[in-house]
Amino acid sequence: MRILATKKLTPIQKSMLKGYDVQQKEMISISYGENFIVNEKISHAIFTSANAVKSVFERNKNKKDNFDNVYCVGAKTKSLLASYGVKVCHVAKNASALAAILVEKEIEDLHFYCGNLRHQDLPLAMAEHGIMVTENVVYQTELSNHCFEMSFDMVMFFSPSGVMSYVNGLNSCNVKAICIGYTTATEAINCFEEVFVAEETTVESVIDKLKEISSH
Repeated sequence: MRILATKKLTPIQKSMLKGYDVQQKEMISISYGENFIVNEKISHAIFTSANAVKSVFERNKNKKDNFDNVYCVGAKTKSLLASYGVKVCHVAKNASALAAILVEKEIEDLHFYCGNLRHQDLPLAMAEHGIMVTENVVYQTELSNHCFEMSFDMVMFFSPSGVMSYVNGLNSCNVKAICIGYTTATEAINCFEEVFVAEETTVESVIDKLKEISSH
């Protein structure tokens, strides 16, 4: 069985796929913005990706004390925020679920830290309820749009942009798509007939889901 991982796996992660023919290809590249400094108190901040967290706190060295209430999507994003000493008020599985939580809180304005290819689900949901969202694009995602000469039985996707890059490369969508989370799966559903979502938002969980599906 031939598998495509749309990002480079660690040696331990690859060892979990022993017995499979595994191909690896980075389908996207990330560049972080420089000189993004937060000099004001942010009452309510949203992070929906680990890359946004890295840009704000690692690359641009912003202080956690400037962020009063922080909300995020995914366990990985929450864990990374915690590593920088940022306490997360609420974490949700996807942007829609987070939007529902924020609406209930009757917040007037939010700061959304995101990439250039962010989905508009959350800002649109906030706009419907009269909540102002300030979008701060703190990293750039570039798609490789690589076209593979070989075919695959299953493809592991780790971001919506990874799905977009694979599809833009005119690769076959007649494969099983194994996705790291619901936001990625939502993008995949547009092109793939068989889409599966990992139990947790980790690479290891995606691999576990792939092995579960392939054993059936």
